Amino acid sequence: MSTKKRILFIPHNHIDPVWRRCFDRNVTKYGVTIRSYAEVEEHIINGWLDLAPEGLTFDEGQVSMWRKYLERNPERLDELRELAKSGKFNVVMAGETIQDSNMPAAEGLVRNFLVAMPFYRTLVDDDHPGLKLAWLADAFGNSPNLPQILKGVGTEIACLTSYRHCPDTIWIGLDGTRIFVIDHIPRAAGGPWTYHPPCPDCKGEGCGTCNDSGLYLTGFSENSIRGVLDKALEMEEECVLAAVTAEEAIPSRELLDVTAAFARENADTVELEIATFGDAYREFKDWLEEQDAIRDDTPTIDLTPGMPGCMVTHIKLKQRVREITYKLLTAEARHANTRWADGKSEALDLANAWQKMLFCQFHDAITGTHIDAGYDELMDMLDEAESAVAVDAAPPPATGDFNATAEFPATVSLGEFDVTYDLTGVLAVAPRGGEGEPIFDTDRIQHRLRRPTRIGELTIEADIGDAWGTRVSSGESIAWNSSLILLGDHNAHVEASEHVLRWTGRYEDIDAAVKKLSWTVTLQASADGKRLDFTTELDWDTHSRRLRVAVPVAAEDSTASYEVPFGFLERTFDPEKIDYDEFKIDTQEFPTLHWMLKKFDDGRAVALLNKGLPCYRYRDGCADISLVRSPERHAWTNMPIHYDFPDCDGLRDTGQHRFEYSLMPSWSGLGKVELTREGYAYNMPEPIEVPFSVDGDVVITAWKVAEDGEGWILRLQEAGGVGTTVNIAFAEERSVTQTDLLERAQGEAVSGETYETEIHKHGILTLRIR
Repeated sequence: MSTKKRILFIPHNHIDPVWRRCFDRNVTKYGVTIRSYAEVEEHIINGWLDLAPEGLTFDEGQVSMWRKYLERNPERLDELRELAKSGKFNVVMAGETIQDSNMPAAEGLVRNFLVAMPFYRTLVDDDHPGLKLAWLADAFGNSPNLPQILKGVGTEIACLTSYRHCPDTIWIGLDGTRIFVIDHIPRAAGGPWTYHPPCPDCKGEGCGTCNDSGLYLTGFSENSIRGVLDKALEMEEECVLAAVTAEEAIPSRELLDVTAAFARENADTVELEIATFGDAYREFKDWLEEQDAIRDDTPTIDLTPGMPGCMVTHIKLKQRVREITYKLLTAEARHANTRWADGKSEALDLANAWQKMLFCQFHDAITGTHIDAGYDELMDMLDEAESAVAVDAAPPPATGDFNATAEFPATVSLGEFDVTYDLTGVLAVAPRGGEGEPIFDTDRIQHRLRRPTRIGELTIEADIGDAWGTRVSSGESIAWNSSLILLGDHNAHVEASEHVLRWTGRYEDIDAAVKKLSWTVTLQASADGKRLDFTTELDWDTHSRRLRVAVPVAAEDSTASYEVPFGFLERTFDPEKIDYDEFKIDTQEFPTLHWMLKKFDDGRAVALLNKGLPCYRYRDGCADISLVRSPERHAWTNMPIHYDFPDCDGLRDTGQHRFEYSLMPSWSGLGKVELTREGYAYNMPEPIEVPFSVDGDVVITAWKVAEDGEGWILRLQEAGGVGTTVNIAFAEERSVTQTDLLERAQGEAVSGETYETEIHKHGILTLRIR
């Protein structure tokens, strides 16, 4: 048995399909041309392929990147297949892209993998070891129920959690799903940060000097490689990883030459292997299983927020990704019902639309962390995805004739509520025609302001930062934000029709950082009268400012429940955790799917729902949602140390915006099941209806024809957080098979006119019905 120290040398390129470049567009500005990531990635892959016969390895699995590469280089498909079989090409489970897992719709996270599978199967078989590795590198925080999704697509280990690192070797989700984490395997890591500037001779256009690439291409440096190997040698463990990582650097001969020299120099004590992260998993799997055996069942701490400015920057991306996802799901459900009626399970081809939409869920896409030209490219992708389905959003309710209110305070009945208001905003909400203990508190002065906050009032404050987050505290302390302005004082008019209120206002020519800020806020009841729906239309042109909507609640604490994809959890605002560090940004603002809920001990409750507005806080009895921000710091989006291309003024989100959010007060109790259903109903163009009955505390998140056309797929989410029994009743005998999220059978089919099963807490159930 060898007593030598084992070093697994892993060369790695972190690849971003969009960020400081566009994905598939060259951008000419300021007299230079910035080549696309598709071109840069082509150079990276070709550099590796040139050296692969000599043993160089490669880990990557973002399908959008590989699809584009093979569009440009179709002749290399067989070569990639052979390298995957040999173990030199580790095709990891990244899906279409490495997603942000906090802001997309829940079903969007599933589709990232499901839509990618046909392409994976052109490269590898289902049993390819790389597909056991869930690839999460550089995502800005990870959703609390993500382990269940990762296990549901067949992965066994999460690789490279970032910014909110998993603290343990085992990551346990909200529902109890356990998945290994590679991050704690003994590892030395480092490498060159190099981003290829435009060729200085042709300024990116292409010339003889740059071999018509338009780029000044650089590779891995000898010092960076040697430094990581030396670190690995100094580590005490018998087997360690030496991961030399880079962004954009071209795989170069130094990777082979330096490792060969190192192996010769240490031949008596070291056994060195050029490996992949898949090799690392196989090497340490027994150790991880030992760690799993001693880890209890307590869910892992919340790995969000991570870079919370990303939940607001380029807000239209968040809004449109959610909206188009729900349009695609609606189109699938309509098609499934049509095919069910005629008995033909023919699949609806929305692959291109899903691919475009899922690209926009990439962690530097939906987050808004990219140059302006990238934003334009993403918006065009979303236009293309949306054009594939003929599903329109529900038309806004009629408002009637408005009349200016003559005397204040005034009260109007909206649905089930009596709403008292004045020019500054909503003063009180009570049950219609009855009495109840207050849920909202517009008597208490929040944050040492000179007057109390109104219900649903707009606020503006300083926000000095970049796309990733606020970098400077906006106030002297959390309890006193000295920059906060209540915009109700700047309302110019309030009008009322029979069942609608409307405020208009402007805040201009006051603050030098605010060139334009005007708004119209409309308030009306939902169709069933159970919610108070707000619509804010905004004209926005500011620098380093953030707009929020605030809701003062009749409580003093800072704990509330927040919905996340396929579940919910309690979070507590904790000022002690606030951190403005460049890589550890945490301003205690939390990513939220559809709703936040504050419950009182006597059954009262208030929920705050949103459409594509994921940035929430609840602190000291005040809830708020961030609507839009205008970061103007160019850090990371432009790094002149590599090359200067400050194409990021649009991060300020200037122009017209429309925001929709809703209050759901209750004096008799508001359950999580009811609220989760309400959140989907509020966001979907129409409810997903199925041609059979489904009973249980569940929400239908997808109803579609199976990807292979063999039957129909029903996906259910346990909505109460405690587990539930599901009963399905058909009109005739049907066959039902439980599947994983990739629609692969997980057990035997059951036939009958009814079907019954259990779903565990926060569980996802996928059924194939024939």
